[in-house]
Amino acid sequence: MSLFHRPALMLLAAGCAALLVGCAGESKFTSTSPEAVRLYQRGVSHWDNFYLGEALVFLDSSLQADSSFALAWGRRGLVLNAMSRTGDAQASMDHARLHAAGATNREKLYIAVWDRMLRFDYAGAVSAVDSLLHFYPDEKEAYLFRGELYEVADKDLDAAVRYYQRAVDVDSTYARAVMSLGYAYSAMGLQKKGIPMMERYIRLNPTAADPHASLADLLVRAGQYDEAIDQYNQSLKIKPDYWYSFLQLGNVKLTLGRLKEAEQDFHRWITIVGTSPGMMSMQFTIDGHLALARRQYAEAEKAFRAGVGQDSTNMSAVIGLVESLANQKNFPEADRAINDLEREIGRRNLLHSTAMVNLHVMHARVLAAKKKYDEALVSCDSALAYSVVQTRAGIDRQIAELQFARGEFDRALDACSDALDISPNSPKVLLILTRIYQRTGDAGMTGEIGHHLLELWRDADPDFADKNDLLRLLGLSHGI
Repeated sequence: MSLFHRPALMLLAAGCAALLVGCAGESKFTSTSPEAVRLYQRGVSHWDNFYLGEALVFLDSSLQADSSFALAWGRRGLVLNAMSRTGDAQASMDHARLHAAGATNREKLYIAVWDRMLRFDYAGAVSAVDSLLHFYPDEKEAYLFRGELYEVADKDLDAAVRYYQRAVDVDSTYARAVMSLGYAYSAMGLQKKGIPMMERYIRLNPTAADPHASLADLLVRAGQYDEAIDQYNQSLKIKPDYWYSFLQLGNVKLTLGRLKEAEQDFHRWITIVGTSPGMMSMQFTIDGHLALARRQYAEAEKAFRAGVGQDSTNMSAVIGLVESLANQKNFPEADRAINDLEREIGRRNLLHSTAMVNLHVMHARVLAAKKKYDEALVSCDSALAYSVVQTRAGIDRQIAELQFARGEFDRALDACSDALDISPNSPKVLLILTRIYQRTGDAGMTGEIGHHLLELWRDADPDFADKNDLLRLLGLSHGI
């Protein structure tokens, strides 16, 4: 379970630091207050490092010095949106649009891009950023933003890489673009290209926390969990309250069955980012996923419903709700939640994006719970049509579970192999693999993979359901 998709978070992080140097004859900023500009620049610096709280403080101070500073209002909207304060974010963006009339063309275009993104108008955002690149071909942030739109909205990683590289061509020291290249290569399954990019990101920005956390993200994808935890902790040595590292530590520890530790890390994340309906929704979502890991489906359902009640746009809560309902055989409600998810994806103009992967996989899980395995496999095929390399692993895992349920063990093994090619060391996939070998009577492979999995789960909590399933498979315990 991952509560944030990093490229989606990055999508609203495209900065405009290049506004510090305007074109000949064009003002750098439309503000009459040098102090407002100075404070804005400080806010941009913190934003570039993903330090959301600090960025908000400086942007608020900038606006106190000049309440008509349109660009500062727009940037503030991005920060608030990243903090899950969506209502406040849109209100701030409305102020940006109101004051943009007297701004430069460059500022107007940036505000247009940001505003359209907050409204899920991706076509409008593409049009605005393309205009930026037409008028300002050396605008490195615009190349970065265009790449992120290709990655998130169009699932076109090749195009995203081209634009990230263009940003690096404009400025070889542009750390954010190097980071984006690292994530894109990793999403394409090219870890040997992605990890060196993150190491370069660290060299370019050695005093910031995010480069170590970004390297850790790629180590997680490579199945190197201990090394990833070490890198997240390295980032916290640089900045002890770096919110993103606590979020991702929670995700990794949840994967490893260390549920109480995960809960503590998630709580630190929420405490740092601050309370808002969006963050309250995420707290309920965390509670739901922890309950799922313990197979406490009724408790999970209650938590996810509360999460959706706080923020109906929280797709992680909707996805968790579907899973908890399906496991309780409450199929009418599960189907209703899937329909709600499809409407939300449509509202966000993501019906042709990788967001559809979640929709089809959820549908497959409900069909599997109904024992409609052939129909569930069709849903998996639909998910594959929207997937990129990185999202294929979850689909392959679902296919493996379905083929196992159908008794098609060779096909299940093939699906596990495909999933592990993309997501090596995935505990969920290794557990399916252990089940397959145990069912087919291969004691050697059952023991080999099972004990490797036990090592991954060596510090798991005693109520972590997957580990107890594994212990039963290996004949080591009856579980709890």
